[in-house]
Amino acid sequence: MHTLVVLAHPYAKSYCHALYQRVVQQLENAGHVVDRLHLDAEDFDPIMRGSDLAVYARGQSDDPMVAGYQARIEAAQQLIFIFPIWWEVMPALLKGFIDKVFTKGWAYEPAKIGMKGHLTHIQRAVVITTMNTPKWAYRWLYGDAVQRALVRGTLRKCGVRKVKWVALSPVSHVTDARREKWLNQVGAMFTV
Repeated sequence: MHTLVVLAHPYAKSYCHALYQRVVQQLENAGHVVDRLHLDAEDFDPIMRGSDLAVYARGQSDDPMVAGYQARIEAAQQLIFIFPIWWEVMPALLKGFIDKVFTKGWAYEPAKIGMKGHLTHIQRAVVITTMNTPKWAYRWLYGDAVQRALVRGTLRKCGVRKVKWVALSPVSHVTDARREKWLNQVGAMFTV
């Protein structure tokens, strides 16, 4: 399976980087074709500028990197997003990637009711997050923002039917043994 793994964390010593390395290793060991997309390392600019918005309604982007990212998603059968949850949402790096890359006409079309997704070739998407907020608080006090915005509000709307979210929490308050156990559990998801 051709898999695009998107990392949206700028710090090389973060737990997200450890997850990214483990996921890539497991995928490669299982025989997947792995496309690594480290947004910070590629100097991706997440800011939607006026020049981007001027052509957005036509399904275009003024960012020259967008067409390449779209081609990489078109080639993928599986998408994996790895990122921290900061202030209860995804980092600006990933939000800007979604805003710029998932354009009208390419990722979706407006429909009479809602939208028609074009990313139906994606067989599965996996969202792997780290955060310090306890899961129960994230869900009940903060409204599960990643579930609403990325899983349902973006991926499913754009035609990806099978989406799994793995929320690891609270990362800063666990032992190294627990972190290793999480690495093994996440890695085991990609052994086939």
